[in-house]
Amino acid sequence: MVKHTKSSTWESSTSHIKADVIILGCSLPGFVTAHKLKKRFGDTVDIVVLDLTGKEIESKCNVAFQEEQEERGEYIHKGTAKELIESIGKHYIAVYAKEFNVPIPDAVISPEKLKTSLNKLFEYKTGDTVECTQDYHDFDYLNILEKFELNQYQTLLDQYMKDLFQAHAIDNAYERKQLMYFDQTTMEKHLSYALIFANSKDIMRNIVNIVCGAPATIVSVLFYLHQCYRTSGTRNHLDGNNTRLREKLLGHCRKRIASKLQKSVADITVSAKSINRISSYSNEQVILRSLKGDTNYVCSLLAMAMKPDELLNIEVEAQLLYDNELSITAAMKKGRAKKFLIQYEESFWHRFGYSGDILSVKGPIIWATERPQMSATGSLEKYAALIGYLKVKDDEDSREAVIKQLVRLFGDEAATPVSYKETDIADVYVPKCGDFIGLRRLTGRPNPKYLEWGALDIFADGDVAAALEAGHTAYLHLISCLRPQAITYEDIIAAEWPTILNEDPLSKWLAQLTITSSMRAMACAAAAYVGIRLIQYYMRK
Repeated sequence: MVKHTKSSTWESSTSHIKADVIILGCSLPGFVTAHKLKKRFGDTVDIVVLDLTGKEIESKCNVAFQEEQEERGEYIHKGTAKELIESIGKHYIAVYAKEFNVPIPDAVISPEKLKTSLNKLFEYKTGDTVECTQDYHDFDYLNILEKFELNQYQTLLDQYMKDLFQAHAIDNAYERKQLMYFDQTTMEKHLSYALIFANSKDIMRNIVNIVCGAPATIVSVLFYLHQCYRTSGTRNHLDGNNTRLREKLLGHCRKRIASKLQKSVADITVSAKSINRISSYSNEQVILRSLKGDTNYVCSLLAMAMKPDELLNIEVEAQLLYDNELSITAAMKKGRAKKFLIQYEESFWHRFGYSGDILSVKGPIIWATERPQMSATGSLEKYAALIGYLKVKDDEDSREAVIKQLVRLFGDEAATPVSYKETDIADVYVPKCGDFIGLRRLTGRPNPKYLEWGALDIFADGDVAAALEAGHTAYLHLISCLRPQAITYEDIIAAEWPTILNEDPLSKWLAQLTITSSMRAMACAAAAYVGIRLIQYYMRK
């Protein structure tokens, strides 16, 4: 149980709350960490969650803690093992949805099952449109060279992910050098170097912006690969077959799972005023100091479940967090994207044979889809709606530009929406190029002495799968310090998703075969041929 004491050692006028583990911050990763620890240890370990806000309302990261009032239905998606292996996002969402009996529509967890005969629309930069007849977009509008280039580039990125993240062996000098190269190279430089055609570059820039919440000019290749690794590949990030993107846009699972998790740890959650200093005592305990005269908090292990910008107002003792580590979190840029929702009285686009799905490199709409039916009871929405991502501009309402684009795509009926709303999605913190390796070391230290940074959530709460994963990672690190023998096989295997099989050497070689590499090979072959003929000519003379 939580222990309240009066201190005679530090400040005699200050009361203290003591615990074995303190989770600082009421973010979704923090709730996961606390829930897993409580479920594993019960009352045998003192666990406290510090709520720095003191309010049980939606967080700035758009996580609703109130459960919506609706009829309950058995609508949990029971996917096959193969379906869940394909995406780490699907895996974590499915695990917690099953535990808390949260309904998951197929539109979120298994969009590939919602087949339709309706067409998607792709829009070029010139404004020309192409209809796509496939259930999922495979870039049919590209010519054969552009399609080959894009496919090979994404195959190469997939191969990089397997080499960098699946092996988990970065001790040798070559792999460290490779990691540093990817981290210090911006995505924009990588795209410009590897791709030739404008269409391929524009598509990849939009994908980077959607996946990372930031333009390709400031995202390192390593950070982008790490984001894509969580969904087991670089493909389908512009299309509807992307669980993470759909979940972020719709928020269906996030509200319910967050509410259930919060309720599960409500009895160990304590409202606290701002923490202004974190220090250690006798190399045995961590002390979280609040304003003078208020309650301080003492623990053996501290789990950080905060956003990076929340650290700026807290002084952390040097032996707990070195200056260079603190500078990494302080310098993180807040990624930004825009979501829009436009409603009409009816789905008039269906009459013209369109599904409502839009892919565009012209903008302002980058990606859009018809809002899936989210009710577990089968009731219909009052209005038809389209939701999606917009190109980010400086505090400018894109309503007129969005309607103009929809009129261009669907006709004059798109000019009279019932309502229009757009919101900022600023829930991803992007490390500076060159800092991502340091961040991985910070969050992945296997044996923390006092602090656990596994829940330092650079993805924030907007991406529920990333938040659940961060909380599970923090739980594994904490339990390894508390009682290593309590770790189960299921705990470990959950953190090792996805299990992608390595390909044969021929596949690895073919992944390197791109237009640029082929041109370089042809140039080298031509130069070698000319050189040999010149040598033969002079030898004959």
